[in-house]
Amino acid sequence: MKTSSEIRILVVEDDQFFQRVLQKRLSKEGYQVVVAGDGREGMKEIVAHEPDLVISDWMMPEVDGLELCQAVKTGLRDAAPYFILLTAKGEISDKLLALETGADDYLVKPCDQGELMARVRAGLRIVLLTQDLRRAAAEMRQRAAEASGAPLAGLCPRCRRVRDAQGQWHDPADWLRRGGIVTEALETCPACLQSGRFGLPTIAEPARRAA
Repeated sequence: MKTSSEIRILVVEDDQFFQRVLQKRLSKEGYQVVVAGDGREGMKEIVAHEPDLVISDWMMPEVDGLELCQAVKTGLRDAAPYFILLTAKGEISDKLLALETGADDYLVKPCDQGELMARVRAGLRIVLLTQDLRRAAAEMRQRAAEASGAPLAGLCPRCRRVRDAQGQWHDPADWLRRGGIVTEALETCPACLQSGRFGLPTIAEPARRAA
């Protein structure tokens, strides 16, 4: 399991004072901390740094936290980071909307720093355990594939295409029909990076209408 110094946390917050407060508190715990001022910038940081956990404000200009959450959870699926949404919205309906959109946790601002850190530690335990289980499962599949002589392939978490040992990308159904075995999500394929398939525009729109 990762040590604190290996854990990456992204803070997405348009209030620069609160952003600095969170950054300082999280850095004090030994985590690697990346910050962003809105959801669009946050998405770029997620692509660049692949954080283990995201703390995001809900109400932000351009792209808000709910839209960011929906884009991340839809685009990355099982590889998505743990997502904590912070907001002044305290109604039950708002909390339900956030959780239904994909947020893993929800705190109403102003929130107690001690409670927030407790939620962060709880979220990290979940996400790091999940990562370890996925790695163990991938290793088991790889050993089984090596024993059977079947070709191995990694998985793009965005489009689910698979990459073979020679670096070529294949449709997953075709690959499985050919007797190939998928090991784990290794990287985003060039097509997804070029097309911006992990971007916000089409994925985030339903969240804006729902809000």
